[in-house]
Amino acid sequence: MPSPKPGTTPYPGLCADCIHAKLVKSDRASVFLQCQLAFTDSRFAKYPRLPVRTCSGYKKRDEGKG
Repeated sequence: MPSPKPGTTPYPGLCADCIHAKLVKSDRASVFLQCQLAFTDSRFAKYPRLPVRTCSGYKKRDEGKG
């Protein structure tokens, strides 16, 4: 997943480099960040309000693995 970078609108906070975040594009060209943890743990929102500043499920993605 290409990571949104600071300066994009809106900057997603922790989701920008979290292994659990997935970019979802609608058929109307809208783009959303989906938290994959929401499918197995009800504590997480499927589409979190951005920017995410704190998250107990956050795990930084390895830069080399994209």
